[in-house]
Amino acid sequence: MSARTETSQTTEQTDPSAFPEAASHYFQIQTVADPSALSRVMELFAQRSLLPVEVSCKHVCHADGDDLHIHIAINDLCPNIAANLAARMRNIVPVTRVVLEPAEG
Repeated sequence: MSARTETSQTTEQTDPSAFPEAASHYFQIQTVADPSALSRVMELFAQRSLLPVEVSCKHVCHADGDDLHIHIAINDLCPNIAANLAARMRNIVPVTRVVLEPAEG
């Protein structure tokens, strides 16, 4: 049995000029009111050196429990990368809902 030493690294380009279809996107995220939820979501952008143009977070209290509503707008992002970010957000434990929409121009 031979050990495979080749490592496969996938690096996602974030240079807007590399993607002619790069566009603005808007993420709407709902999470359980957990102190780490916002930082976990934002970490996904930081890992790719992406800086959103707008981030807002609101603590919403209701009879069933507390939620966080996070809204993130980002420009010059390839749709494939946006979809990948949304999918990764859905895997974060306190996240209950993610909606990804192209931003209105």
